[in-house]
Amino acid sequence: MVGFDEDLDQMMDTLTGDESNLQIMSVVGMGGIGKTTLARHIFSNPSIVNHFDLHAWVTISQQYSVHEILLGIIKDSKVVEGEGEQLTGRNVDELGLRLHKILFGRRYLIVMDDMWSIEVWHAIQRFFPDNDNGCRILVTTRLSNVADDFHSCTPHRLPLLDEVQSWCLFCDKVFGKSESCPLELEEIGKTIARNCRGLPLAIAAISGLLAKSNRTVEYWESVANGSCRGQDGFCFEILSLSYRQLPVHLKPCFLYMAIYPEDSNIRVSMLVQLWVAEGIVKPIKYRSLEEVAEDNLKDLIDRNLIQVRDYGSRNNIKSCTIHDLLRELCLKEAQKEKFLCGRRVFDSMNLASCTRSFICWNSEDKPMSLPVRSRLLRVLSIGSVYSLEEILQLVNIRCIHSRAPFYGDELHTLESLWLPWNLQTVNFNGAFILRTMSLPTEIWEMPHLRHLKTVNGDFYLPDPPSTNSKNGRRDIFELKNLQTLSKVRNFRCTNEVLRRTPNLKKLAISYRRISGGFGWDYYEVYNLAHLCNLELFILTSWEKLPQNFGFPRSLKKLTLEYCKVSWEYLTVVGSLPHLEALNLMGNAVVGREWNPVEGQFLKLKSLRIFRTDLEEWVADSSHFPRLEKLQLDELYNLKEIPYGIGEIGTLRSISLSRCSSSANASAEKIQEEQQQLGNSDLQVHVETKDDIVERITGKLR
Repeated sequence: MVGFDEDLDQMMDTLTGDESNLQIMSVVGMGGIGKTTLARHIFSNPSIVNHFDLHAWVTISQQYSVHEILLGIIKDSKVVEGEGEQLTGRNVDELGLRLHKILFGRRYLIVMDDMWSIEVWHAIQRFFPDNDNGCRILVTTRLSNVADDFHSCTPHRLPLLDEVQSWCLFCDKVFGKSESCPLELEEIGKTIARNCRGLPLAIAAISGLLAKSNRTVEYWESVANGSCRGQDGFCFEILSLSYRQLPVHLKPCFLYMAIYPEDSNIRVSMLVQLWVAEGIVKPIKYRSLEEVAEDNLKDLIDRNLIQVRDYGSRNNIKSCTIHDLLRELCLKEAQKEKFLCGRRVFDSMNLASCTRSFICWNSEDKPMSLPVRSRLLRVLSIGSVYSLEEILQLVNIRCIHSRAPFYGDELHTLESLWLPWNLQTVNFNGAFILRTMSLPTEIWEMPHLRHLKTVNGDFYLPDPPSTNSKNGRRDIFELKNLQTLSKVRNFRCTNEVLRRTPNLKKLAISYRRISGGFGWDYYEVYNLAHLCNLELFILTSWEKLPQNFGFPRSLKKLTLEYCKVSWEYLTVVGSLPHLEALNLMGNAVVGREWNPVEGQFLKLKSLRIFRTDLEEWVADSSHFPRLEKLQLDELYNLKEIPYGIGEIGTLRSISLSRCSSSANASAEKIQEEQQQLGNSDLQVHVETKDDIVERITGKLR
């Protein structure tokens, strides 16, 4: 926050001030000046987090939907797990009433980012109660008249950086904290920073370019000359220079961001799959295409052309976004280079015969029928189609993303058809209704398959054919490219299956009613230990796990659901050398006492325990030496959190929801003790049973 320390302090003082009535604060400034960055620093500051009972962030944008705004606030407030998805079909008044009930009686902070019209506020203001307890709404906008129309607090107008601040930000982005600018580059560097005219986004973009380039006077002078052109559109000229200087392999990755609507929250996993399916990621020896794509994304982030939106439990980048001005640059350059022409069509069903990709952002997910001339499609991302059979007739399809539920008759269609041979990615986010899908045996003859995932349903994976006789030859197919397999019902982990899927990285399986004719030995689960590349594993079992269950030592993230193992069983898990995130969900572990073994969980960063009968937890800082995040839900019997947990130097957050009052008190005591010791970074959030009951019932205080 170079240059904005004073702004940060002033706004935080106002947000936490003594004024009890609902106040609307606004941050005003031109695009790229740092409004959203400032708001995010405030929103995530520990003192702000602890001051308010409820926090939510929503991005408005120029093309806004009142329905999506209200739904977005409800989702981000995280009042009830999954409630946002359940309310998707409600109308505006129903959503507004639900939001009002959620907010009533609580001290809340709502951030409305990138507001372009006061009409947005007029449409939703009735749903925000004034609880007379210091509630605040923070708005960011480029338009002074929008900020002035709130008639609440005086708008906070962000100035451009002065030359000293610009140079400070420039050096910080190019050289980092530990290095200073070489004397021979200082004068030309100050010229480049001055050419950015105090706009932080322009400084960040040009700094990202220089940080990745040769540090020679000749090169920096060429950059300075390029950034001086275009007095009226100076910012756009600097951003264009950052694009023109990109390495060849990064340009198509950057231009691809033009497909996303303004202010989109872009899921990295899907973006990587699209890049790979489109063929814009160039292979590198000994690395998978997904790894190369992730490296490309990180490179664009390092160059300040893409921003991180959210991190996962292992500090991996979960979602990203692109600034409006950079998106405009994307659109302009993509049109100039005809990058979108004949390849990608959005929100339109007039597909030309040469169209290669169809990505629809229609939030209503109404069923549609694909035109006959779309057989050359490679990428299809839609909500719903009238017929699943239509999709499977796209012989060139590489990537399918569908958000629609599938019913029994459609699943039968999928089972009876051959899947397209070129298929790389299948991602069904909708539920499987009425039955579990069985995949066709031909799945083992798809050498290009990389990701097979269902979010809200299971599928049966057939046993592979031992041989496939064609013209007297014996061909054995292997899915060497398969990295994601989720979610398989009653997975048989035979040597033959694992030999044909050697490069699995993500696996989700479930076991249900296995005692009806087969025991654990039939499923050979001990063989899972041989998946030496597996990093993420989700295991759901309604049967108690056997002692010889094989957890691969390569695991980085493990989720156990309903497994009903003892706490002593976790010594098997704790010994996994690379484990960074562990989720114990819904009676995954049973028993009243947990005494972790010292020397285990050495790399664990995130621990979540949900709904167990745990009472006594004995541990100190040496048992989880690198823990950063602890989340406890519905632990009604837990007496207290071990106080030694608070002494873990890396711990940043403790979150409790629907836990015992004594456990809640112990969390607050840990925070108090750490603050007395000068550790103000530890955030503790406690949600009581009464809070949950009130939120579910909507009962007004």
